[in-house]
Amino acid sequence: MSDNSISNSINEDFVKKIVKNLEDPQCIKDILETSKQAGTLSNVINKKDLHGDAVAHYAARAHALDLLKLLHKYGADLEAINDYGRRPIHETIDNFECLFFLVTECHVDVNAFKRGDWTPIMIAAMKGYLEIVHLLSNSGALLNLSTKDGRTALHLAVQNGHVEISKFLAKEYPGAITMSTKSGRWPLQVATALQESPDAAYEITVSLISTYTSKANSVPDSLLLLLQHKDKSGRNLLQDAVVAHNLRLVEYLLEKKDAFADEPDSLGRTVLHHAAMLGYTDILDILSKKAQCLSWDALDTWDHWTPLMHASREGHLETVRFLLRVGADQSLRDKQGRTACELGNIPLES
Repeated sequence: MSDNSISNSINEDFVKKIVKNLEDPQCIKDILETSKQAGTLSNVINKKDLHGDAVAHYAARAHALDLLKLLHKYGADLEAINDYGRRPIHETIDNFECLFFLVTECHVDVNAFKRGDWTPIMIAAMKGYLEIVHLLSNSGALLNLSTKDGRTALHLAVQNGHVEISKFLAKEYPGAITMSTKSGRWPLQVATALQESPDAAYEITVSLISTYTSKANSVPDSLLLLLQHKDKSGRNLLQDAVVAHNLRLVEYLLEKKDAFADEPDSLGRTVLHHAAMLGYTDILDILSKKAQCLSWDALDTWDHWTPLMHASREGHLETVRFLLRVGADQSLRDKQGRTACELGNIPLES
């Protein structure tokens, strides 16, 4: 056996011995003290197993605070990085006591990236750990950092419907409200698109708009900026709210914020096209009563389909009837010369 193999075996045995006794701090203290007396402690305390995990990773992952304290006392590297790019701070992100110790006593890097991508506060924000988000923010966690796809801690909190964390992060760093992902989406758009959590979507959207406009020199200009922003698919806040079928949010954007309903996306489709395509007759009814300057017969730029054509093709008979009642023109033809009736094979009633 080579010297390197023997060394690796010793390291593995040391790590295994510690891990085996994670719940017995006194036993671990005896192991560390014995190694120290033998002059081998510095050679093994930071060594890693086959997965790159040091004893510190196991202690953090097990929320073994007493062991973390012992390791710190005996000089362990509490910034050790395993093969997955994770440090002890990442491993114990769901335990306030261990995290508090690492941050306040060991002064570990609160902005350490996991595989060059996620910081601790991003993970905490995504998982909904409000108390830990507070701790990390107060300890210097940067809120303008983003993942490889451009998501900030605020994006991640919003994406998972964590209302209080979203409010806190936005107030701590309002600049994050207009930070884009690689696809051009702002946290506000992520909020309006929360189909599974309509109440959270509404509360987060209202809060983010209020926070952003309250910090601006001109409220009308800042509001217009939020309402007009589009991601790379050309979608804006109102379109996301419509697609998410969030009636309360659609009414809020139309009534309170004067959102423009006839703005097209990159395929030339307005909220009318999207609502018709999805069969959201209730949304169309709201739009007919609260939106201004609606183009019921607008042609998209993809197939030159009208909202009526989309509804007919998808087989939404109730929606088709509604569109006809508000005056949609059933005689219009698409790029291939087809009418709404021909596209859906639905008898259209005048």
